[in-house]
Order: sequence, then C-alpha cells, then structure tokens
Amino acid sequence: MTQSKAEAVATDQRRKPRKRRANHVDLSVGSRLRQARLLAGASQEDVGTAIGVSFQAVQKYENGENRLSAGRLAAAAKFLGVPMSFFFQDDSEPHVATDTAGFTSKEIELVRHFRAIRSDDMRDHLLRLTRIISEQNLGAR
Repeated sequence: MTQSKAEAVATDQRRKPRKRRANHVDLSVGSRLRQARLLAGASQEDVGTAIGVSFQAVQKYENGENRLSAGRLAAAAKFLGVPMSFFFQDDSEPHVATDTAGFTSKEIELVRHFRAIRSDDMRDHLLRLTRIISEQNLGAR
C-alpha cells in the first residue's frame, strides 16, 4: 500500500531529530561545572573519568550543548567537593551563567590557594594585604 505524499512528508519529518538549543539553565549548570572544576584544579579529563564520560562530553556539558543527567551531576558534585545546589544557584537570571565563567586563570588560582590556607589569621592577613595593594593601585591611577 502506498502512502500519500503528505503522509510520507509527515513521517519523514517525525523521524528527523530536532536540533536542541541550550536554555539558560543548561548554560548556567555548565558554567558552574566549569567553575567548580577550575576551582578544584581538575582537568576535563579528570571530571570525565570521575563521572564516566570522555573529556569531550565534559566540554559539551560546560558549553551547555549537552545536558547532565542527575546521576552524573551528583557524581561531579561529589568529585569536585561541592553540594548539588551549587549548580543551581542563581539559575533564574540568564546573564549569571556567563558571568560565573568570567574568572581569569590567575583569579581561580588565587582562590584555590586561598582556600588551601587553614589558618583563619593567615587568611585575614592575606585579605588585608590584598586590600592595601589594590587601594594603592587605585590611588596610583
């Protein structure tokens, strides 16, 4: 039995996968995954191994091209030492997703080393020192 031309076109259209565009939640979660990974000092390959995917898949998660399943997101959170809620903070604001990835590698390194300091007194001294240096730098302009 032959199909009508309209039925054949309708069948062909249903079989073609639709190209999905990332929404702001996908972008925000991916951006926060990247931020957590960099703050932990982990590579995309490290995260991929921990959650059972390739580093290319991690790249796609970070860019919002692919969505992370709940299980993989939980594994990433555990591996990176962040709570699951970390990935969903401020996801109601689309512009936040791009802002969280705006740290330079030096800023991320600074935060990573700052978090490694165990002494609260040393952290306070370092914070005061950076405040003094930045104020002097602003005054020199």
